[in-house]
Amino acid sequence: MIGLARDVDRLPPYEQELTAAQRERVERLLAGPVVSLHDHPIRLPDPLTPQTWAEQSSAGTDRLGHAGLRASGLDVVLASSLADPDQQRLLRWAARLREDVDPDGPRVLLALEDLGSIGTDLDGIVDLHAAGYRSAGLVYNTGNALGGGLGQAHDDGLTSLGREAVAVMNGLGMLVDLSHVGDRTSIEAARSSSAPVVITHAGARACWPSPRMKPDDVLRAVADTGGVIGVEAAPGSTRVHGRPAHDLDAVMTHVAYIAELVGVEHVGLGPDTFFGDHAGLYAAAGWAPVPVPGHEDVPLPDHVAGMENPAEAPRNAACWLVRHGWSDADIAKVLGVNAQRVLDAVLR
Repeated sequence: MIGLARDVDRLPPYEQELTAAQRERVERLLAGPVVSLHDHPIRLPDPLTPQTWAEQSSAGTDRLGHAGLRASGLDVVLASSLADPDQQRLLRWAARLREDVDPDGPRVLLALEDLGSIGTDLDGIVDLHAAGYRSAGLVYNTGNALGGGLGQAHDDGLTSLGREAVAVMNGLGMLVDLSHVGDRTSIEAARSSSAPVVITHAGARACWPSPRMKPDDVLRAVADTGGVIGVEAAPGSTRVHGRPAHDLDAVMTHVAYIAELVGVEHVGLGPDTFFGDHAGLYAAAGWAPVPVPGHEDVPLPDHVAGMENPAEAPRNAACWLVRHGWSDADIAKVLGVNAQRVLDAVLR
């Protein structure tokens, strides 16, 4: 049996200095709604090695971190599978994870990162929706038959099949996620959609020049649909120019930038975290971080202090926003009001 990482107290708590009155505000704000637009709330293997990761992946035995989720303050979490080209494997993963949902925990909505698994068969979207998926990345980094990915040298835009896919998702009541989509394809998909679209996990390229971050015109295109941008905290992602650390302050700098750019009504949280050694997963799974031009030598952090896992992210974000003088109304929007508005508008 593969050992699993602890989903509570794996690392010491991240401390922020607040007054008693500020702590009362945080507790009141965490009463909800609190929504994660994107997480992988499963417990990673411990120890995490290429062998244990391969065993867990091949066995399909992902287990939710029930104690961590109950402690998180989350009301809703979009629990994402990893990008996978195998449609049948995605359907099996959905069935197993739905069986593992804790009725006393937050509402779990299933998500996937890439519709590449459908090939050119749009009925595959219907099958994914029937299996329980309520959010799907239109395209992953390397692109697919629907459009261009953010990792491609050239993005030719949303294909005719991609336009049909957006229409199918709109009709089913399924979130169109542009997190890993190329810039041109993202803008064209947003304009094609009859419903709000989302970026469930990314950040602002103006803060950090990674292709994983989104330029201002893409952020505006999503906001123009009434959608929301979830800011992520995967190790090495939402860094900030001139700051060596990737930590809570860096992540929340992206939140503040996007709120200023498109309005606080269009920003939320999509931490993109696991229960376990997320940074170690890159090595165990053999994943290479998306290269950042001019910053290829910046090392991956051991963990993102303050945003390391799905349990601590909402509370620490709330504390940061309170400390930095945000109003209760604006904090509530970031924590979940915005995301819940979009879920209510899109899901059937």
